Amino acid sequence: MFQPAEEDDSGAKAVVADPAYQEIQAYWAFAIHIESGRPFGYVSTCAGLINCASCGLRLSFMGKTAHAADPEDDVSPLLAIAELIPKLDALGQGGSLDDDFRLVTITYVKIGEPSFGVAPSEGEIFATSRTTDDAGMETAARSLAITAAERFGLSVDIEVCDSFAASINDPDAYDMATKAMDAIDAVYCDEGVPMRASEDFGVFGWNAKAAMLCLGPGENYAALHNPDYDFPDDLIPIGSAIFERIARSILGTA
Repeated sequence: MFQPAEEDDSGAKAVVADPAYQEIQAYWAFAIHIESGRPFGYVSTCAGLINCASCGLRLSFMGKTAHAADPEDDVSPLLAIAELIPKLDALGQGGSLDDDFRLVTITYVKIGEPSFGVAPSEGEIFATSRTTDDAGMETAARSLAITAAERFGLSVDIEVCDSFAASINDPDAYDMATKAMDAIDAVYCDEGVPMRASEDFGVFGWNAKAAMLCLGPGENYAALHNPDYDFPDDLIPIGSAIFERIARSILGTA
């Protein structure tokens, strides 16, 4: 409750780092996230990994411009970026969500500015890596970027963005949640989990027994982040009942 941000990596970390949080250190942490494609009221969850860790890297290259008629005088990031993209992609190609899972997605590429008269000097790559633990692939990606910059006489700046911890469902927290759902006749299974997608919840599991539950709005409901998505208010009583039963179980008042 009261997490200040959830779509980037700043929310959970800010809560956990706040001195006030240390005074009320959580022993348990539970989250419910809407997941489209699941029947209405159906909960997907499992023990262990439920959301991958992910890390965004912004790789910014700088060289020197030249007149487009004299490209030999240019120090361009073009060839460096062209070589780097498949190498980054090769760091992780997906597959089964086991300990060896690695996935790199190139999300944005820019070279130069809109012009026909100037050979480019600047370029950027945004790449997101996903793994099943918090180790990530940042070091390997950094090494590739630095090597590419040196090879083509460029400088490079590397910025880490949206670094999400893996969400791992603690066995005790998972057991607590499933018993609560049994008590209120909520339907649940492990279909569709774990997921490649990341959530800003895993940090709470570093020092608490945590569990994430994925609640379905309907199999044909609009996907998250689509312009026609609208939160289905009819899910509120279901989610609230799950949370209430978990809380009563922990407090011994169930």
